[in-house]
Amino acid sequence: MAEAAAAPISPWTMAATIQAMERKIESQAARLLSLEGRTGMAEKKLADCEKTAVEFSNQLEGKWAVLGTLLQEYGLLQRRLENVENLLRNRNFWILRLPPGSKGEVPKEWGKLEDWQKELYKHVMRGNYETLVSLGKAWHMPL
Repeated sequence: MAEAAAAPISPWTMAATIQAMERKIESQAARLLSLEGRTGMAEKKLADCEKTAVEFSNQLEGKWAVLGTLLQEYGLLQRRLENVENLLRNRNFWILRLPPGSKGEVPKEWGKLEDWQKELYKHVMRGNYETLVSLGKAWHMPL
């Protein structure tokens, strides 16, 4: 083996070995650049996915808030419906008619009503008026 180490290497062999190593290094450098580019694209896609996830989360929070509000409103409407059903069941129909009296005075029961009952009366009266207007039967808005 000592003889093999001492044997001179020809310049052509040396040049061929150097050229082969340069080609291998260029190949590895090209592969490294390709991997760097792919890594950059993957990082960009990951950042876009994270951004989309945050936006989706924010939209979802908004939708949950709206859903909560809708559920609360549904509960209120359900209670109002139950109250109207109770009024009808107890034959308390005066709320659906105009207040008694030719001069538009407030009925005695008005002071005993809850706010939702007063609102119901206003909505019923406004609906009646709008119906009359649509039929061409009303000339002015009552106070």
